[in-house]
Amino acid sequence: MSQAIDKATRRAKKDLLSVIIVNGTIPHEVEAKYGPAVILLKPQKQGRGLVAGGAVRTICDLAGIKNISSKILSGSKNKLNNARATMEALKKLKASNKV
Repeated sequence: MSQAIDKATRRAKKDLLSVIIVNGTIPHEVEAKYGPAVILLKPQKQGRGLVAGGAVRTICDLAGIKNISSKILSGSKNKLNNARATMEALKKLKASNKV
């Protein structure tokens, strides 16, 4: 059991990514697809909170995003595909040129 946890931890550390956060939210709207799952992430105003459900909410919370709105655009109920689509969306984020 301990070996499996160690292996999973090592693999997770290799797949870490840094997320661009501006004032507690993402800099722009982004959409991503993984398999049949399609996810839309939108920035929100300060104080609005995490308006997301399921795997999307968990990932955004762990990434440190405080204000975000999300929508699962596909009919996919598969939590793993939705989580992977969310990760793909976060990878697509670019730094905003607005200051």
